[in-house]
Amino acid sequence: MIARLLGLPDTPAVMFLVFAGGGMLYFFSLASISYFLYFKKFKSRFHPTYELDRTEMKSAIKWVIIGIVGNGLLMLPIHLLIAKNYSKMYYDVADHGWAWMFGQVAVLLVFTETLIYWTHWAFHKSPFLWKYVHERHHKYRVPQPYSALSFNPMDSFLQAVPHHIAAFFFPVHAGIYVASVTFVTLWAVCIHDRVSFVRWPWLNYTDHHTLHHWYSDFNLGQYFTFWDRLVGTYRSPAIDYEDVPPGIIYRPHGAQPRSTAPSALASGGAQPAE
Repeated sequence: MIARLLGLPDTPAVMFLVFAGGGMLYFFSLASISYFLYFKKFKSRFHPTYELDRTEMKSAIKWVIIGIVGNGLLMLPIHLLIAKNYSKMYYDVADHGWAWMFGQVAVLLVFTETLIYWTHWAFHKSPFLWKYVHERHHKYRVPQPYSALSFNPMDSFLQAVPHHIAAFFFPVHAGIYVASVTFVTLWAVCIHDRVSFVRWPWLNYTDHHTLHHWYSDFNLGQYFTFWDRLVGTYRSPAIDYEDVPPGIIYRPHGAQPRSTAPSALASGGAQPAE
């Protein structure tokens, strides 16, 4: 389908090259820009205590490549079905009108947010899935841009698959699909660079995900925090926890946390109202 939009043949080999080659080019461009800005050029402002761990960096990059290539292979059967018109993917806005063009965005957000939250929740609650699928990503307790897609391929595939299968449940315009998978990669880089510019509590912004890596079992959502709040896996970055070292959560100059709290694990995760 993406190959078709690029004017290329929808063959398995071409699809895989687009997924793997295009995916790596796009991701490494985003991650390199983020790393250069926040961890090198403006390091004194954003991450003054950061020190490069070359072993960890090599590991992250290696698993990014493994993850993207593996994910490209795993998603190939889905896209072959889409190419053969087994899904509800469409290309002409007139097929469903402009109202649905905008309406499907909301439906897609609810669909992916729900499936990704519960997939992520299962990764953390199942000892088998944690050990053999998801633990790899949590080797980086303090994230940086290159760890954003450092995944076991099955992990990255299962967390991304709601975006790929949505068109089998309801009509999805090809442009909306491409925008969703493009944006989710950008979002992944943004929530791993430990710099938050937007701090809306219902948005699963960067500081939420930084706490997810630090504590592991909290803040499991994709873009929003409503499932975390409903299920009880929400942890607020608006407060300072005693066991989170200074510098892990980036605070803009002059910004102060609203309150302080003991370790989220020790306190049972009690949160101030937001």
